[in-house]
Amino acid sequence: MSIDWAKLVLAPNLQIFGEDPEREGPVLWRSASGGISQQVPAIFDEGYKPLAPLDYPDGLMPANITTGTPHLGVSLSDFPQDPQQGDIMQVRGKTYTIREVQKDSHGGADIYLNETGLSE
Repeated sequence: MSIDWAKLVLAPNLQIFGEDPEREGPVLWRSASGGISQQVPAIFDEGYKPLAPLDYPDGLMPANITTGTPHLGVSLSDFPQDPQQGDIMQVRGKTYTIREVQKDSHGGADIYLNETGLSE
């Protein structure tokens, strides 16, 4: 018996932790190639994470370096087609292009974004 991860795990998490369309506005996805556009549930995060320069073992860096990378946690079943690099996402009044889509093995993905500087 297979587990329906999208229904049993991803959907409840998106409902609880996802963006509230009434408070933050909807998260909108627009395909760069097909012209398809729709609202999607997503968990938005733009927190800071450690960034390790090449050739430095973990914990032995001479300085602490962090970076802010906006990204979305999504369920791929909420999209009519898989999101791709170059697609457009609108989140909290800002417009982003998709830099990278990192799929997990359970029907979800982290979508890493580049801010375009455009506003809704």
